[in-house]
Amino acid sequence: MKAQIQFKQTNGDNGVALIDAALTNLEQAKRELANKLNLPEHEDLDTRLRNGGIDPASLTFDMISE
Repeated sequence: MKAQIQFKQTNGDNGVALIDAALTNLEQAKRELANKLNLPEHEDLDTRLRNGGIDPASLTFDMISE
């Protein structure tokens, strides 16, 4: 399964990422997105995303069957 993660960037643009994972909750979606973007792991998830230019409160995801 794949997941499509939608988000707002801190500059106001919209973003979309396709992840090879079966996501079950928002925390897992945040973690997978942060890992895919190779954001530093020494911070909590929301801080990792914010420092990577992503508004963590804006994340949504949909599962896509292949």
